Amino acid sequence: MKPRIVIVALLVLALAVPATMLAQGSKAEQEIRAVMDELHQANLKGGTEAIPIFARYYADDVERIPPNGAIYTKAQILEGFRTGKTKVESSEFSDIKIRVYGETAVATGIVRVKGTVIGAAVTGQNRWTRVFVKHGGTWQCVLYQNTPIKQ
Repeated sequence: MKPRIVIVALLVLALAVPATMLAQGSKAEQEIRAVMDELHQANLKGGTEAIPIFARYYADDVERIPPNGAIYTKAQILEGFRTGKTKVESSEFSDIKIRVYGETAVATGIVRVKGTVIGAAVTGQNRWTRVFVKHGGTWQCVLYQNTPIKQ
């Protein structure tokens, strides 16, 4: 009879570990969705109001690659908001998927956008990828790339 108790106890433990891991992933996913929502709202507001949000949630070594293939640094991104060269008139996100790997996460989705990024027109539907890393308790974007979806 004792072997059955041991087997049942091991099964319960085996099932409890994945549930705990899922709960952690779920919390991280919620945190990342909240960060992306703040970034989205800041993008729509634009101007100097956007700067503190992007300064907080973009890592110092972030790279942003818009549909034209350029690479923008954090300093260039913040300067775009300061000068008004970055202005999002509208954006609508869909098909968002977030995969968490410990302190790193990959988010993907589709955005329909109209506006400019550092003076370059960005219009239409794009598939995007964002990579986040948790630094000092805060999820920060280290890479953000948009690729146009041909109609």
